[in-house]
Amino acid sequence: MEHKPYHHGDLRNSLIEAGIELINTEGEKQFSLRKVSKLCGVSQAAPYSHFKDKEDLLRAMQEHVTNKFVKSLEEVTHLYPNKNDERAICEMGIRYVMFFINNPQYFHFLFSQPCMEINISIGENEIDSYPPFEILKRTVFNVFKESGMSKEKMEEKIISLWATVHGLASIATMKGVNYNKDWETTIKNIIRN
Repeated sequence: MEHKPYHHGDLRNSLIEAGIELINTEGEKQFSLRKVSKLCGVSQAAPYSHFKDKEDLLRAMQEHVTNKFVKSLEEVTHLYPNKNDERAICEMGIRYVMFFINNPQYFHFLFSQPCMEINISIGENEIDSYPPFEILKRTVFNVFKESGMSKEKMEEKIISLWATVHGLASIATMKGVNYNKDWETTIKNIIRN
């Protein structure tokens, strides 16, 4: 790993991105503020002006990726204000996969973390899930609730759609997978058909 000097004035984000890189290359057991500061080319004390300890940095890293992911998916809800527009599901799936194709370091980091809780069930007593998944689930629910589809069928639909987009993102970001065509075109073709 080489030193990546941070852009002056943006040390916090540089530490977050360096932390993600460090976990992806060395694993969480090797994760330390000392190593993150070395990656950024700053003193070992510098991270403490932004984070109280490595757990605080780790939470900030998870929030950073989650917030970017949520923003990408929420853009779809603005494109399709009619809540039962089926095109929203396709576009949401494409955005899901493309977010990780464009940021493969986030996929590997995010899904290696125990911070995620996913609740597929639809109902009154449901527990909130990981926010990006909730956006995906809510979109599917809004599109299919008017069709008279049962909750059980909707849950199956959510599982199927999530498995498709998550599987595609996993394959497209996996080291050692070579594909000589344009991923975005392929993803759109798979999801829209």
